[in-house]
Amino acid sequence: MGAIVPTYLFGDSSPFPDGYDFLAELRSFVQAASRALQLSHEADLLEQNLGERAQEHLHAIDALQSFFDGVTALVADRAARARAPQLVAPHARQILEHVERVAASAKQARAQHLDTESVDATTRIRERRTELRNVLAAYLLADPLPTLGWALSLSLGGTTPHGQVMLTHPGALTTCFMVDVTGDPRWSRPRKLGEIIQGVTLQVGYKKAFLRSSLHPDVHTLDELYISDLEIGPDSMELHLRRKPDAPRDAFILDLDIGLEGEPLGRVTRASDKGGESDAPFAPQGEHLDLLKEVADAIRRECQSLVARKTRLVFAQLDEHDVFERGLVRAVLERIAARLAPIAAQVNAHSPNPTELSLKFERDGGRREEIYLRKQELIDLVEPLPPEAQALFEGLAFMPKKRSIPPVPPRAI
Repeated sequence: MGAIVPTYLFGDSSPFPDGYDFLAELRSFVQAASRALQLSHEADLLEQNLGERAQEHLHAIDALQSFFDGVTALVADRAARARAPQLVAPHARQILEHVERVAASAKQARAQHLDTESVDATTRIRERRTELRNVLAAYLLADPLPTLGWALSLSLGGTTPHGQVMLTHPGALTTCFMVDVTGDPRWSRPRKLGEIIQGVTLQVGYKKAFLRSSLHPDVHTLDELYISDLEIGPDSMELHLRRKPDAPRDAFILDLDIGLEGEPLGRVTRASDKGGESDAPFAPQGEHLDLLKEVADAIRRECQSLVARKTRLVFAQLDEHDVFERGLVRAVLERIAARLAPIAAQVNAHSPNPTELSLKFERDGGRREEIYLRKQELIDLVEPLPPEAQALFEGLAFMPKKRSIPPVPPRAI
């Protein structure tokens, strides 16, 4: 008998339609988002300060150059107007050479000072950007977002199997993670196709009949072949099969995709037995195409366990743009906050204590337990942020409402 799943309720015991611990999700988001925004703010300030220091450096160089140009012009003018120009000229050249050396030394010292500041600031900016990425990566790794679909890529033909999973989420967000293939007992070893689905006998093309010129279907049973590489998505598959786990090349490649009109398209590519180029792809039809779809469905079910074995964020994209390279972290957080806001508003409206957000869950037998989240706990995380960063959390039902100051009526004169 399976475990009883607790039923979640609002704090006033009315049904909570979302049916999960929203308070834990909200706390996790505010913790990650507030830290990410703080790091982003600090990095932005450092970059702004670095730019200002560079401008100060340019002004200082201009001031030094103007000063030494003035000294040079003064010495040259005095030498030209001296009573004995020929006698003064050698000494004037010495002074001008000395002025030139001092000017070069002063500008070099200024440049070295800026370089030192730039290296220090750049290091601190990089540290904050790296930590910012780590904060968002850790948050996303904990599965805080609904998953609309996934696609998996596996490489099993080498000494160490490895793979990646790409997930799509609401708000046009896509994430990609490395997958711990070796931690899954089913995928950490060479696998035959027959372990996942048996009876895979596919037509892979045509062959000439013995002593005849007519063509006959070329049918192969693939159960004993090993999976070497795999890409599987919601409605597509590319499956590479080898005769032995350590074979140097694939024996068959099975492809399944969806055409422009939504019809399934299959393709089987057979490697030439003599090596070299592969045979021309063959498009199976009828029952063989149906069998190819069954293979894809079976492999998709078998890979489901790997989706949860995420280990490290590879990339995150928003609207198909890299989140970190394009500076879109705040945009990601805003879209997540927008998804959480209506739920937070409902929870707040049904929470009896105005200083808390609360839910209840009902266990087997009708016993209810209350879970709550103090608003001040979340406020403490957000308060250190600048006002423009705090604005991201205003729709999440825990920030104190801003007092509006009524306009002062004009005095009668």
